[in-house]
Amino acid sequence: MKKERIIFLLIINIFIFSSLINANINSPITGDTITGEITNANVAVSINVIIEEPSLKIISPKNHTYITTQDLQLNFTSSNTQTIWYNIDQLGGNTTITGNTIFNTTQGTHTLYLYANNSNGNKTSANVSFTVNSSKFRVIYNEYVGSTKGSSTDFNKSTYEDLQNMQGIILENTNYGKIQFNQAINVTNDANISDNKVDLDTNTNISLNRTELNSTALPNFNVSATLYLYNLTFSNPRILKDGVVCPDTICTEIDYSTETGTLIFNVIEFTVYSAEETPAGETPSTGRGSRTITNFSISPEELKIKLKQGETKEVIFILKNTGTKPITINIEKSNLLKDFIRWEETSFTLGAKESKTIILDVIAKENAIPDLYIGKLIIKGDRIEKEILVAIEIESKGALLDLKAEIPQAYKKILPGSEITAKITIFNLGASGKADIEVEYQIRDANGNKISDIEYESMAIETQSSLIKTIYIPENTDHGKYFLYVKATYNGKTASASDNFEVIKEVTSQKEKIYIGIILILIIAISTGIYLYLREKKLKKAVAKKAGARDIIKKK
Repeated sequence: MKKERIIFLLIINIFIFSSLINANINSPITGDTITGEITNANVAVSINVIIEEPSLKIISPKNHTYITTQDLQLNFTSSNTQTIWYNIDQLGGNTTITGNTIFNTTQGTHTLYLYANNSNGNKTSANVSFTVNSSKFRVIYNEYVGSTKGSSTDFNKSTYEDLQNMQGIILENTNYGKIQFNQAINVTNDANISDNKVDLDTNTNISLNRTELNSTALPNFNVSATLYLYNLTFSNPRILKDGVVCPDTICTEIDYSTETGTLIFNVIEFTVYSAEETPAGETPSTGRGSRTITNFSISPEELKIKLKQGETKEVIFILKNTGTKPITINIEKSNLLKDFIRWEETSFTLGAKESKTIILDVIAKENAIPDLYIGKLIIKGDRIEKEILVAIEIESKGALLDLKAEIPQAYKKILPGSEITAKITIFNLGASGKADIEVEYQIRDANGNKISDIEYESMAIETQSSLIKTIYIPENTDHGKYFLYVKATYNGKTASASDNFEVIKEVTSQKEKIYIGIILILIIAISTGIYLYLREKKLKKAVAKKAGARDIIKKK
């Protein structure tokens, strides 16, 4: 047993010694002898870092047949790489890339070579062969490309083999609606498979309150799907199939948002689908049970913050899900606010009737230029989009002035070509004697653009000064929210104030127009009634007078 223990310890020592040699550990110790006692000598350890080999894997193109020569996708995964480049058929020069890209090629069979190296100079490569044959098959879908395509499927990015079993096909027109197919489809297997094409433009139609698919020409697309009708104006819609109420066995409503006018429902087959207002007293028969509502509210809808250079403030707003089902919220900010506003969560889900307080950190950097920065927070949730108008005033640090700008209620809503009147108050916070200041007046729109010429004024104030300022709003001004921005400068430092107003196109609201119309109709009806009454009375009097005259003649 003792001998076995000695052998075991000997093996362990040999292993440790070999490991130290392989690790290239050098320990020069200062001093003439090694005594085995603790020493303060420096120990230099050299470790060789092993850099892993670069790796590449091509995801697309595949070893398949493509039906277009344009915008083919080069998608790949890589690790431990520094530089990546590719070449088609080893012809021409290499193209260096930093990630997935697209490329063009020609008809025929090609080989794509993908290369990479790492910082140590190690190199790796991968390649794939594929064929381009645009006469093999053609998908005609011009109606679902361009600015209104939304999430429509780009069929040209798929291979011929992929087209024979495509999952999740979507056809969308962002103005009118969407078809989302719920089953895999063989796109190449339409009513005429010998013509090597499928015509979606001719055989589908997504327009206002109408979704149509010709299932005779496209029997392969006659599968269950989810349909979306956008921008409806109904308060309580019901689904129609070929112009009549769709039975529960075919149509099932999922949701309707009165905010966006979006109706969502499932169908099991294709023809023409639309919607209409449910007649009063009738219950829509669409298999939906109780209707779900999608909506949310924001409070407040405007934020106005004033900071000095180097200052930070917290402001809040509250989001509430006013619907009957959970909603996923995404918050974005316009570019003008990117340097000033931060918050923690940009995406989250609110349960039905749930509220959430959003805390914004508003930051003015020390070198921020004193100015008025106007932007928007964009709140999105289930195709509903709302905005919070944000105005941030940055003032100079250590400014010895303060300003107040107030637009009276009578000028909060004006027509283009009118004037606004504002009361401006300027305070001297510390300048000795009279302070000679420069005052600047600007009108800006909700995107921060100046819409009128800047007006300048010089004045001297001792403690404070108030004035009434009138500014003309050009006749070509669009309706919307605008800001009066007043900036005062003294000794190179700026203080400011602002207030907003709205330019409207109509003084009379739609509701007021209805009331006026009703009043005019009543006036016309009453006037007509009085006229007819007086006319009839006059006729009766004339008839009576004639009758009396005849009686007198007879007596004679």
